[in-house]
Amino acid sequence: MDRLLPADPSSIGGHRLVGRLGAGGMGVVYLARSPHGAWVALKVIREEYADDPGFHARFRRETELGSRLAGPWTVPVLAADADARSPWLATAYVPGLPLSEALALRGPWPHPQVRALAAALAAALADVHRAGLVHRDVKPANVLLAADGPRLIDFGIARALGATALTTDGSVIGSPGYLSPEQARGTTVGPPADVFSLGCVLARTATGLPPFGTGGAAAVLYRTVHQEPDLAGLPEDLVPVLRACLSKDPAGRPAVDALRAEFGDFTAASWLPEGLPALVADRATGVLDLPVPDPTALSAPDPGAAPSRRRLLVASAAVGVSAVGAGTAWWRWGRAGAPTAGRRPLPVRTVAMLGDLSTAVVQAQVRGARLAVAGHNAGAGRTFDLVLRTADDRGTAAGSAAAARRLVAAPEVYAVIGAGTNTAVPAAVPVCTGAGVCLLITRADTDALNATHTTSSLVLRSTRSAGPGSLVKYLNWVVRPARTVVVHDLADAAEGEATVLAVTVSLEAGTVDSVAVAAGDGFTEVAQALSAHPDTAVIFAGGVPDRAAACARALTAAGHRGVRGGDEHILGASFLKAGTGWWISTGYCDAAADPGTRAFATAYRGRHRTAPPPWAAEAYDAVRYAAHGLAGLGGGERDALRAELLREPWQGITRRFSYESQSQYLRTGTDGGWFLYRVAGGEARFEARHDDIGENARTRGSRDAV
Repeated sequence: MDRLLPADPSSIGGHRLVGRLGAGGMGVVYLARSPHGAWVALKVIREEYADDPGFHARFRRETELGSRLAGPWTVPVLAADADARSPWLATAYVPGLPLSEALALRGPWPHPQVRALAAALAAALADVHRAGLVHRDVKPANVLLAADGPRLIDFGIARALGATALTTDGSVIGSPGYLSPEQARGTTVGPPADVFSLGCVLARTATGLPPFGTGGAAAVLYRTVHQEPDLAGLPEDLVPVLRACLSKDPAGRPAVDALRAEFGDFTAASWLPEGLPALVADRATGVLDLPVPDPTALSAPDPGAAPSRRRLLVASAAVGVSAVGAGTAWWRWGRAGAPTAGRRPLPVRTVAMLGDLSTAVVQAQVRGARLAVAGHNAGAGRTFDLVLRTADDRGTAAGSAAAARRLVAAPEVYAVIGAGTNTAVPAAVPVCTGAGVCLLITRADTDALNATHTTSSLVLRSTRSAGPGSLVKYLNWVVRPARTVVVHDLADAAEGEATVLAVTVSLEAGTVDSVAVAAGDGFTEVAQALSAHPDTAVIFAGGVPDRAAACARALTAAGHRGVRGGDEHILGASFLKAGTGWWISTGYCDAAADPGTRAFATAYRGRHRTAPPPWAAEAYDAVRYAAHGLAGLGGGERDALRAELLREPWQGITRRFSYESQSQYLRTGTDGGWFLYRVAGGEARFEARHDDIGENARTRGSRDAV
């Protein structure tokens, strides 16, 4: 549990807050005392999500349904306020150990204890479904182990039966490895989806391994949809029932009542494996003697005190407006990092940039970062000065780890921006995490970065695991093809990356089919099969430019006429030559062509006499985002920066930085940092931001409040 931050209230709805149990993009969960003295977990939804039309009505209905949960293995809603500016709900707090943590510490469970767990969780799901809910995120992290039995917790994405799912283009609700095939496809889910997830949880508990393997989210989702589960090592009597739970067809899965009959009643005696009762007891005693803090006291401001967070934000906004109003003169400031003369020196916060300094793409990011530092240090309302430090990782994992160790050893370094490649950046993650320094990753996009919620890192871009979002929106809103074929290139998997980014997409028009092409095969057979329906849209799900080029040539030779597309990872020289007309979804904007980055582009040209290359604007945003978090921390410790950045969304010039509560990956809905390009003349040319695709998209004004 973390301490309360200065900006946190002392009470909500009569509940006295004690500490933070967790925080994410959608809200904050507090440990609190109810008005009657009971411990509760109180979840507060951020204001911006409550602005969605109909949110309050849906939230009210779901909390009412949640209050009906009366079984011993669920945690009911005790109180809620759907009409509050930041809606909240309180559930009973159960001190215990998550199953995910127990498995990591002690490994797989013996057979009798697995059956006991199964009995309780089947009963929990029966209670959930009777209440008219589908949990939709049954996984080990949402199973809490208490001394008297397990509890199924976190109904944050539960949905009332028959309600419309609130998904956006390219979204999947649930956790890869435990969600059902119908969830992975983005289709409507019901109680059988929870049965599938329960089967995954029990298989993981019994064998120590998830039934659809490990690795990147997209690869796991692909195996979930297209391959049979690996049940090796499962006790024989569990194989038939769990294989039925993991049926691809929802109708082929057993009902929860049948599972209750299979597993019988839960018995509390010796239900936990050896060694776990002590861990559970230790976790439970941690909150028993916590004091309840006094209410926040308000007093007259000290004239010599630092400005409040609110005043800082207002001052920052004022500086931004004046900078835009100054036209092209604002970048003519002094050396990046130099404090303004003629005033009392301010505290200094250092932001470091880590990457291969010999490459043009990292140099572009350094230049963008320096513009952000100069802009910050020209702000009259700032409370600290920024300094940018660079470190060369030479493009290698060893170089990245070594450079990161040097950076985090310096106490003045408050954040590191990972500007490097998939090879180098992952090696800096454990180094920064060990030192408690926030690592902000601008362009790396590898499965090795999937578990960001367990590190001090934040990935500042949309990733390939989420799918080619702008391409999908273009198909959904503009083309609306009668049929789309997703070509999964398994050559990409051979190189250690997911090939199935598009399995997570939500294609709304026509039918969607998939075909996999082995690493040693060509694309002629696939292209010829499409010749009977030449207007079929094609999504290339892979990241090897030469393979994408081969696919493009095969489609052209077969007379294919439909829309073709992929993501930025195929943009090599060979593909750009062969892929004329292809639509490409990227995680970087063209700052010279995007109206939302016009002022930045003008400033960049004024200083460097050239248009800003890819990733320069993203690095500019990374520094400004770090500065935003540092302003919120005040004089706080650097290891609190990541939590401060997750506390509330922040709008940059390239995207809105808002993070999922579970994975803590960038939200890829509204203004999530996807951009659409089209290949022409041997280059990828900018077409639109994700939000501006389609005739109904609203016209964007400039976001460039620099």
